[in-house]
Amino acid sequence: MALNTLQLPSNLARLSSYSFSPSSASYQPKPPGRLDTRTTAKKHQKRTTSVLKCRANLHGCMDEVVQTPKDQTTEIPIVMYPSVVFPGATLQLQAFEFRYRIMMHTLLQQGLKFGVIYCGKNGRMADVGCIANVIECERLIDGRFFLTCVGEDRFRVIEIIRTKPYVVARIQVLNDHPSSEPQDDLGSLMQQVEQHLKNVAMLSDKLNLNQKLRGDHQAEQFRRMHSAASFSFLIARLFIHDRLEQQTLLQMNDITQRLAREGMYLERRSKYLAAIAAIKDAFEHLSCNEK
Repeated sequence: MALNTLQLPSNLARLSSYSFSPSSASYQPKPPGRLDTRTTAKKHQKRTTSVLKCRANLHGCMDEVVQTPKDQTTEIPIVMYPSVVFPGATLQLQAFEFRYRIMMHTLLQQGLKFGVIYCGKNGRMADVGCIANVIECERLIDGRFFLTCVGEDRFRVIEIIRTKPYVVARIQVLNDHPSSEPQDDLGSLMQQVEQHLKNVAMLSDKLNLNQKLRGDHQAEQFRRMHSAASFSFLIARLFIHDRLEQQTLLQMNDITQRLAREGMYLERRSKYLAAIAAIKDAFEHLSCNEK
């Protein structure tokens, strides 16, 4: 289960400081370990894996942000995570530490949702995170859980209720403020972000850098397929590489400001890549003249 949407390297498959870990990039739906388990299960009918699958429209989740009253608070389990999770993101995790196994047993009875909050190398937990909705849960004989989740609403932590056996916090769901800009201006801002994205993709391709976006048509597709809110979250999670910048974008409640900030980030990125490309061309020109 590669976690491409979060852009984590495969060596994060089992983090020592994070019990809830993204699956390895080389993970396959039926790894050898699970095949052995299921073979044993056939021999001993009482020992079986239990699989829970919840139906969900993943494509619908990309464009919809559930609106919840701003003053509503609730208690929810919290998982600290080494990446920023945005609404609409698909997240694949494995829970192998004892406290998170307990958490999963509780979630199976009370509701398959928990909060994911970015926690950096300094160990400090952010104030704003994203609710993860479990749409598929596979429980193995050894007690581990393999989860497929979709990011839903953003939330702010009001207070920590308890920390053992796992963190539970009282949270308040965050909604984007209605945009004060006319719809045409918001669409124009999205087009500006799209243009900066095209420039970054073109220069990255010229420099042979790894880039998720290929071609002008794909950039335009991103904009046309998403609302302004989901488009801003898509840009933040796929094309903003700085974790602190991603967290800042997640915490913003104004779509216009979020898109404007992303546009400035991509513009700086394109200027940086343009400078690299110019230096590369200059060296190649000097090399040709020397020959």
